[in-house]
Amino acid sequence: MKIRPVILCGGAGTRLWPKGSKHQAKQFIDFGGWTLINKTFERIKNNIYDYPIISTNAKYIKEVKKALKKSKIKKFKIVLEPAKKNTAPAILTSALIKDIPNNQALMYFTADHLIENPSKLNREINKNKSNLDNKNVFIFGIKPTNPSSEYGYFLTKKDKKNINKVTRFIEKPKPAKAKQVIKKRDTGILVCSF
Repeated sequence: MKIRPVILCGGAGTRLWPKGSKHQAKQFIDFGGWTLINKTFERIKNNIYDYPIISTNAKYIKEVKKALKKSKIKKFKIVLEPAKKNTAPAILTSALIKDIPNNQALMYFTADHLIENPSKLNREINKNKSNLDNKNVFIFGIKPTNPSSEYGYFLTKKDKKNINKVTRFIEKPKPAKAKQVIKKRDTGILVCSF
């Protein structure tokens, strides 16, 4: 069965802009002919994926539909968030759609991430697809190159299948703690942004 991609597209990107300023959410900013949401849609045009579910809010519906048209994605489902409540509720409401088979794996992508090598990501997803079952949650992240208190850190250890198993999550640590975390050589570390 194909993986169902769920695109989280309700964020305003407020960390980019000063408080009170009018701005466009970063997933819709035109960077000279491309947007982050269209890069996300292009990433899921791969035979490992089923049609996407897009979780957004009424404020962004026109922009989402415009991006879907530009990316020539004809089959999709849009879930409108009743109120902005951040990532976890967006994941939950999209996972509860009744037309998703119970045994179908879901893959969550944020619409505002730039992944410069999507074919490498899709190869890794395809390689690990056989390990997906109802007892696993897979997280894909990057190894940090420098400490930052803007991100969360997953600490990992290799298991018997040579998969990095998450042992701990540290949510946006203070700069001194972030430095400490990335200095650990015996632990795999993945950075994630929520």
